Amino acid sequence: MTKRFMKLFALLAVAVFIAMAFSSKKEDYSSSIFATDIVGNVAYVPYDYEVNLNSQDSVPFLGKSFLGFCYDLGFIESSGNYRAVNRLGYLGKYQFGRSTLKWVGVYNTSRFLNSPLLQEKAFKALISKNKWVLRDYIDKFNGQTINGVKITESGLLAAAHLGGAGNVIKFLDSKGTEVFKDANQIPITRYMKRFVDYDVSQILPDNNARATL
Repeated sequence: MTKRFMKLFALLAVAVFIAMAFSSKKEDYSSSIFATDIVGNVAYVPYDYEVNLNSQDSVPFLGKSFLGFCYDLGFIESSGNYRAVNRLGYLGKYQFGRSTLKWVGVYNTSRFLNSPLLQEKAFKALISKNKWVLRDYIDKFNGQTINGVKITESGLLAAAHLGGAGNVIKFLDSKGTEVFKDANQIPITRYMKRFVDYDVSQILPDNNARATL
């Protein structure tokens, strides 16, 4: 009886050991790049290697539509996090600077961070304003290739979001010799390539565009 009991005990011990070996601590997949709980928390600007540029793998139906453009740019900027605040003070899903927010008529940053709808409207207003600023350049350079970069309307608008319309103009006027880079040394040409041929036709150029609820 004792031998049988010892054998059963040994088998039980082995079973417990195997179960513990194959179990693992639940992984935390929450992003360490951005602050998400309290407005104003310091977070980090994502580096190029931290961002999955194939952001639509799980939502292929968005494709090259305008919604796809919004999703992909928001994903690259903040992983789609409306509450993101980076270490340089850029805010929300699309990482707006405060001066850019004022340009589209938003002055209350707390309200902005707490309203996904306002953020989406601000993004559309910014695209509309940048499209107005770049309208002649879009007409002139669309479809051309400059230093290996295919120029498209959506690519220019994405680049303007990263570095400002003025730096996009400098790139085009210099025939690709002047390439602006952001705080993480990401060049605007990266966005021109990444966001080629999206359909942004539904947003019209308007220098007076504002984000209002």
